Amino acid sequence: MPRNFVSIFHDWLGKCMACVRSWGAAYSYFFPILAGVRQGGLLSPALFAIYIDVLVSRLQAWGYGCKLLNDFFSVIYSMPMTLFSLLILSSMRVMLQVCDIFAEEYDVKFNTVKSVAMRIGPRFNVTCAPLMLDGMYLKYVESVKYLGVVVNAAKYFKCSMKHIRTRFYRVFNYLYAKTRGANSELVTVELMESYCMPFILYATEALPLYNRIISMLDNCVSTATTKIVSVTHEDNIMSVRQLVNSPRLTEIIEKT
Repeated sequence: MPRNFVSIFHDWLGKCMACVRSWGAAYSYFFPILAGVRQGGLLSPALFAIYIDVLVSRLQAWGYGCKLLNDFFSVIYSMPMTLFSLLILSSMRVMLQVCDIFAEEYDVKFNTVKSVAMRIGPRFNVTCAPLMLDGMYLKYVESVKYLGVVVNAAKYFKCSMKHIRTRFYRVFNYLYAKTRGANSELVTVELMESYCMPFILYATEALPLYNRIISMLDNCVSTATTKIVSVTHEDNIMSVRQLVNSPRLTEIIEKT
């Protein structure tokens, strides 16, 4: 990396990397950040990717983990970082050892409290040997939330949509309570489309959604529409949804 490029970053980080802690209406004094990147900064993901690329290269060199069409997919280093291994538990154990060596050399501290392990496959519920990271045993969990998607331990890759349904109803009930006095069903429907539907459609283009799950999510929209326009019969609900341009969820997913 060119020396001038490094000098620019050193000068920039030295001038702007300061923080203040807030607690209610009280604020602490400003203090400098001597390591790391600013959370939410535009360059933070790029700088983190450069920093962690050494670990990814080492894991790739060992050859363990997941491959798809000869491409390496054993680690996803968004926050949080995720490791994948196929079939053999010893492969994951070696990958974690590589992480321990990297952490010692590059002065990285993995958060073992938030680090967990989960199995997916026919033997997902069979007790197996523990995994260790940074001298701590990892806890096996039945579900894990990653980038807003809840993945369950099961015989096959399975996602839970219960939290999405809860968030949809929470936001919708708030909007309905605020707009009920306006006596405009169309306004409420438009607000539902703008603020509630993104919860329903989040990651649907990438997840293996079964008909049962799609039907459950579509019922959320129908239930909200029923509450807005005060109709109960299923045919009437679908007619209203067509009038307000709110098609079934299957049609929306197919278009995306």
